[in-house]
Amino acid sequence: MTDSPINILLVEDDQDLNETISRFLRFAGYTLTSAFNAKEFYHCLALDSFDIAVIDIGLPDESGLVLAESLRKTTDTGIVILTAHAEIDERVQGYAVGADLYLIKPVVMVELAAAINSIAKRRLERQSTPATPISTWVLARSSRHLISPEGTVISLSAKEFELFFLLANAQGQPVKRKDLTAALHYPNDLYGGRALDNLVRRIRVKIRSQAGVDDLIHTFHSQGFYISAEVIVR
Repeated sequence: MTDSPINILLVEDDQDLNETISRFLRFAGYTLTSAFNAKEFYHCLALDSFDIAVIDIGLPDESGLVLAESLRKTTDTGIVILTAHAEIDERVQGYAVGADLYLIKPVVMVELAAAINSIAKRRLERQSTPATPISTWVLARSSRHLISPEGTVISLSAKEFELFFLLANAQGQPVKRKDLTAALHYPNDLYGGRALDNLVRRIRVKIRSQAGVDDLIHTFHSQGFYISAEVIVR
């Protein structure tokens, strides 16, 4: 049994294997949601956040590698990839898209549980230590510009500015996804969740490409976002 519930999303299209893994993990004390394809995966992400995702590569509608890559870009969810193939190239590709672990079928349940515990522990330790503000950014209301400590000026769209302002106004504290979605007037559904993720991704890309900073906007426990640096709004 786990000390506290770890919320798991299982994506496996084989019904028997899906049910076997689900029964074992629930009996072991985990909270689990199961999906059988990519469409259900995205729907689940719009409704809940997860500590760990266990994803089969060979899904009927989209490769599990695509799902893993999408998850890594928008959340800090731990990722375990399952596959029936042991080719080294495929395993390398799995790690390249952000997988924490790659398991070959048939799945050994106790190994899967041990892997989940290990990944969840590392993830919790990483998130339990808030990033220390190390620089001051400026968010200019009138021009909708974000200015880096080095003076790089980044132009934001109206929606990007609104999101960054919400995060900056929280002064380093996490803002929940549902609160951001509501404040941005996105629908509380799959499309609203994906719109929020796309908006965060666009801002991150702008900051990375123009200011060379990768870690300004952080994902917190897959439940929201926060800014790690000091931001002055003027």
